[in-house]
Amino acid sequence: MNEWISSILSIVVVLVFLVGLEHVGKRLGWTDETKQKSVHIAVGHWSLLAVWLMDSWYVAAVPLIFFTFANAVLLYKSPSPVHQTERKSFGTVYYPIALLIILYFFFESEPIAFLAGSLVLAWGDGMAALIGRKYGTVIYDLYGQKRSFQGSIAMFLSSYAVLFLLFLWNDVVLWQVVTYGFIISIIATLTEAISYRDWDNFTIPIIVAIATSLLL
Repeated sequence: MNEWISSILSIVVVLVFLVGLEHVGKRLGWTDETKQKSVHIAVGHWSLLAVWLMDSWYVAAVPLIFFTFANAVLLYKSPSPVHQTERKSFGTVYYPIALLIILYFFFESEPIAFLAGSLVLAWGDGMAALIGRKYGTVIYDLYGQKRSFQGSIAMFLSSYAVLFLLFLWNDVVLWQVVTYGFIISIIATLTEAISYRDWDNFTIPIIVAIATSLLL
């Protein structure tokens, strides 16, 4: 299939999936925060479609540019329930911008680094928020930014699981899978902990992609 067609189809697939997820969330009575983080996790898997179906970084950039502008419009003009959290969140805009950056540097030369940055942001940060919000009882405060140890543990475990599977899938040597996955997960967890507010959506994929590129 022509990669330009694949690029456009990937936008359609994501939009259809998000509409379906919104419908499921309403049926199951999810909170707005749960809907937002479910979307956060789901959208990260677009990177798999990009690697499988596209060859050029500039073709894969089209959906990310589209979602950057679409999220900005939704945020400022007519926010959907996905954006109706306790405060206005710019994370949905930072998210595709960060993926654009790692797409440019790693998509063609080191796709594993691109995938690592995208999937760790999706699962690690997403699960950190969901677990931290529901089970977070031990709180730490960095410059007014409150997070929980339970959320940080969820961030580490989710990141490690994603990296473990990703590295195995790419035939990385087992000792590197275990050790490098551990190191990068620690880096990702610390990045999430010290990032101010929504900036973790920007910092995590970039830091993780760079760390993966340097280690593998």
